Amino acid sequence: MTPRACGGYVGFLVPRPCPNTAVGDCAKCGRASCEEHASVAAAGLVCRNCETGSEFPVGLAAVVAAVGLAPLFLPADLLAFEDAALEDEGDPQAAMFADLS
Repeated sequence: MTPRACGGYVGFLVPRPCPNTAVGDCAKCGRASCEEHASVAAAGLVCRNCETGSEFPVGLAAVVAAVGLAPLFLPADLLAFEDAALEDEGDPQAAMFADLS
């Protein structure tokens, strides 16, 4: 059997696919999960999302948009992010905290 990648995500500020190899599939949703993103329950191997009741992985706004849910950020929110980014340009302290994941 060919090793499969875990279906979980890592990273807080910049979520990205988990680099670990899956040890099995979730008994509830079928998602491939590694040891870090799964636990053993009465139903069998259960992924972290099913265990915590999270329907979507953290930080995947595209998934939320694809199923027709409300956007995570409104246009006014995005403008506030852009304004803050412009204020931080050239500031060495701002670059120090660019990615804490």
